[in-house]
Amino acid sequence: LKSVETIDYIGYSKEHKTFIYNEVAIRDGRINKINDEDYFEFGRLSIKSLAKSPELNINTSEKEYDQSWSQHVVEAFGTAGTIATAYWLGSLFCEQIRAAHKSYPFFELVGQAGAGKSTLLEFLWKLYGREDWEGEDPQKATVAARSRMFNQVSGLPVVLIESDREATDGMKAKQFDWDDLKTAYNGRAMRSRGVKNNGNDTYAPPFRGSIVISQNEAVQASEAILSRICHITVTREHQTKDTKTHAEWLERVPTNTVSGFLLRAAAKEKDLMSTFNTQAEIHEAKLLNNPEVRMIRIAKTHSQLMALVDCCGDMGLKLFTEQQCNEAKLFLEGMAASRQRVMNNDHPVVQEFWEAYDYIEATSKEPRLNHYGIDDSRIAINLKEFERWCGEYKLKVAESRILKQFLRTSKNRKFVDSNLAVRSQIDMQKTTKCWTFHNGKAGSTVKGIAA
Repeated sequence: LKSVETIDYIGYSKEHKTFIYNEVAIRDGRINKINDEDYFEFGRLSIKSLAKSPELNINTSEKEYDQSWSQHVVEAFGTAGTIATAYWLGSLFCEQIRAAHKSYPFFELVGQAGAGKSTLLEFLWKLYGREDWEGEDPQKATVAARSRMFNQVSGLPVVLIESDREATDGMKAKQFDWDDLKTAYNGRAMRSRGVKNNGNDTYAPPFRGSIVISQNEAVQASEAILSRICHITVTREHQTKDTKTHAEWLERVPTNTVSGFLLRAAAKEKDLMSTFNTQAEIHEAKLLNNPEVRMIRIAKTHSQLMALVDCCGDMGLKLFTEQQCNEAKLFLEGMAASRQRVMNNDHPVVQEFWEAYDYIEATSKEPRLNHYGIDDSRIAINLKEFERWCGEYKLKVAESRILKQFLRTSKNRKFVDSNLAVRSQIDMQKTTKCWTFHNGKAGSTVKGIAA
């Protein structure tokens, strides 16, 4: 009897080295349609997917495929369109990339309302045969639903949209915890659950896809998450009558006309991965020689994206011209340097804290918050006193529980201790428990502020 192997997701099966979709599968460059008995045959391998979603309608007709879409993307979105397309191509091979390089970066597409984020993402989904789809809002999904969303695809992007909630009418904004994505970078399990078998077994499927983040404001997260993200911003400034024409073409083009891209890319898996592996090493070495890029992970993530741009050019699928690819790679070098500068800055919560501290201390010649005194090279602050002074000056800062979470990451004034007993220079009669920091601005004083 013939045995049909099954998988519980849509996309690339690393164990079988096969791309498996709803109606078509690709293995070693061969494209097979599903047979009458509802499974795919590749020699001795018989396989099918049990997953019903997402549903990808991929057109296998070569005559209907129109590769001119790539130039419409460039004309509508410029270099941002080239880079987004390169990441989208890489998502198809993220399992193979992780096997060779142990990681695959996250991609963040940020822009003001009307900048074209939705138009670009909805078109890119058409390349994979998915129509009228942009992404999933993680705030609207339960924990179980999010877990299934991350596990139902392999070699496909998981797009998270509009997670940057803002507080309104004094209500606290609900936020998605970006640190939950940390293990997805290496393709490890994001969530595990117990198996109902009266034993101690757990089920923790690995993450097999890629992460795309699309929202109006940039992600504010820990250093570990920010270093995993390749960030690009689209604006309305580049929009003209011509860009509108090309964007409307992308909106109107039928999915059948462009979905053949997936088949052509998957069929060239071997050649594309060879190009990627060679070029990624070259670009990483180049970025590490850039004095503006000091973090190895930032160099690695951006070099992988640069190698994918090469895969979209003359070395691979020939979607973009050599000039367009060179412009994209030059832009990615700037992206890496920009990400390094973001990593060097304090978190916005910490920046607001120090702005409030400097403002309060500047209003008096005597120290009000620094229990070490204004002439010391250290700073000691009691958070309860800080809150009281902020109340008097009507300064809005984060709550103490949030401050305690982020103050440990302070860079410009380096964190020392969170519970140090300090002989107060403000009140000589007592010892106060304080958060202490090195004063990076020590040296001279102006109106009571160490400058």
